[in-house]
Amino acid sequence: MLLQLNVTTDYAIRIVMYLAIQQKVVNSREIAKEMGIPMTYIMKITKKLKDAKLLSEKRGVDGGFMLNKAPDRLTLLDIVGALEKTVKINRCLEDDEYCSRDAVAFCTVRKLLVQLQAEFAEGLNVKISDLISSSC
Repeated sequence: MLLQLNVTTDYAIRIVMYLAIQQKVVNSREIAKEMGIPMTYIMKITKKLKDAKLLSEKRGVDGGFMLNKAPDRLTLLDIVGALEKTVKINRCLEDDEYCSRDAVAFCTVRKLLVQLQAEFAEGLNVKISDLISSSC
């Protein structure tokens, strides 16, 4: 059993990376072709990224998508947060701290999960500009 992000989140990361590299308005066909993303996903994902204020859309003949933030101000956590329902690895780590055992204060498993969650969040705090500069 693995913790796994949705395929749409993977596609969203690819879209943002491509837009960051291009530094211009890019249409959906080009994104789909260059990033290997089915067209059926492009509009769904870009809507979520627009709703999260990570992208803007320019309409018309020369239309397409562009980033709202510079790549050095945009992180993987921003993208994952826009696409995933939660970035918490366990229900007890959500804001309401739900625990069917009412054991939040003394649960040793939760203490470990808190540590793992912090490491996970730190790993997602990588900037898009850093990914671009180290990408193949």
